[in-house]
Amino acid sequence: MKVGDMVKAKSSNTYGAFIGMRTFSNRRGGEPYTCAEVMWFDRNAPNGDRISTIQTNLLEVVDESR
Repeated sequence: MKVGDMVKAKSSNTYGAFIGMRTFSNRRGGEPYTCAEVMWFDRNAPNGDRISTIQTNLLEVVDESR
């Protein structure tokens, strides 16, 4: 996945633009984790923003040439 790629959530017909990766530290001393940030075209994140985080394995890149 590259910045700017169109992506789709595997579980729905929700599309967006891949913004980048974000790493979060674990406050309890565990390993940090990294997830994708996506700007959704047709919905807002639960906090009202257009950009939200999602597990990378829950996304697929859309082949725009089809």
